[in-house]
Amino acid sequence: MRFVPGELADNLRILGDYAGALRAIADHPALDNARKETRLKAVADALSGKDAPSGGPTGAEEAVRAALTLRHLLESHELDPQPAWRMLQAAGQDISKTAYPDWSDLLTWCRFWAAPMGQMVFRLAGAEPSPAAKSESLAIAVQLLILVEQAPAHYRWLGRVYLPDRWFREAGAEQADLGLAQPTPALGDVFNRALDEIDRLLDASAELHLHFSSRGLRIAAATMHSEARAWATCLSRAGPLAGVSRPGPWARFGAVSAGIWRGFSS
Repeated sequence: MRFVPGELADNLRILGDYAGALRAIADHPALDNARKETRLKAVADALSGKDAPSGGPTGAEEAVRAALTLRHLLESHELDPQPAWRMLQAAGQDISKTAYPDWSDLLTWCRFWAAPMGQMVFRLAGAEPSPAAKSESLAIAVQLLILVEQAPAHYRWLGRVYLPDRWFREAGAEQADLGLAQPTPALGDVFNRALDEIDRLLDASAELHLHFSSRGLRIAAATMHSEARAWATCLSRAGPLAGVSRPGPWARFGAVSAGIWRGFSS
């Protein structure tokens, strides 16, 4: 964000607030499904223009404000609101769906949750239309990094497993292994399979920064990509059950430096 101009940084925070508000509802461990659905319905009303003066049901006020703010932002930039609706649909799916049979099922969820976020980020930044697939690939890669890092917490607190059930079966692992204090070799194979998919997505988005006219935005996009690479490397070495899932100061410094160089020299 330190390479992003002020107005764009504010706009990206609006998008981040919306995503965070949806996750706060869908991932709330103390809310039952009925209350989650009621709050998401209030978000849907806000996106569709039904500005309830009361702010919606109790507990949904922040999410309603985030949705209204995002709606006004997209309208002011004449951007398609459908990506915001797809994110809402993905959050709604999280309420009832707790497992994904195969990679194609998980990728579909990512195309509803992460890909729309990537689309809106790069449209707000004024990127050329051509890198849509690259921006989606980077957004999905980052989301998968989050899912790998938080896989134990999702299992323990929400009973939700995003990583495909087929991967567990083929590795000889059990989803219950996510609740263990130490990873089993079979569970490590599941994580590594996810990291292989992340590597492919990062390869596909490696030149995304070239589609920005502003040097600052090229640096920001290249740095984001480099930091995602460093994060993936950290997870491949430690794993989410080992207690270390993010790059240390020196690894992050190296990633940021590499991103700055790539963005500056392009």
